[in-house]
Amino acid sequence: MRINCLSCGHNMDLDDAYDDYEGPFKCFMCNATHEIRTENGSIKAVRQVNIVPHLSTEQVAEAVLNPRKKAAQGAGTSGPRSTE
Repeated sequence: MRINCLSCGHNMDLDDAYDDYEGPFKCFMCNATHEIRTENGSIKAVRQVNIVPHLSTEQVAEAVLNPRKKAAQGAGTSGPRSTE
């Protein structure tokens, strides 16, 4: 049985353990959570529980190329320093 993530569209294979199942299911690509219901190996219902925001290509490139920028912005906000 296959299911497409409603958030990112990733196609996932479900094994036989999900043939008769009702409960949460998490996308391994974007971590979006879905509520699914299956009966006799067929998907009967899918509902997205949370929506995972997608980053633009520019945001991903910025995070990859400048990983220290965010760390530098948070410097000095971690609490009191030791005076030793």
